Amino acid sequence: MFNPFKDHERYLEKDPKDMSLDELRMLLKIRRLDLSLEWNEFQSKLRFWQRVGRSIKQSGLLEQILSKFSPSQKEDSSSSN
Repeated sequence: MFNPFKDHERYLEKDPKDMSLDELRMLLKIRRLDLSLEWNEFQSKLRFWQRVGRSIKQSGLLEQILSKFSPSQKEDSSSSN
């Protein structure tokens, strides 16, 4: 029985030219699963940072940070009124 946590390394060491059709299918399946795992990990990281950004924006912290870095914009807008 194939154990994906242990046996997948034996396919990585072998050259695909020397593999049988079943081994090639297994290698393809392993690579698809790896790609799927990496994609899911990327999406979860992206969602995490979107939540962090949304929380910062909703808390008003973003406006406070921006006002400290660009006080001249507020002065320009208030002097024009």
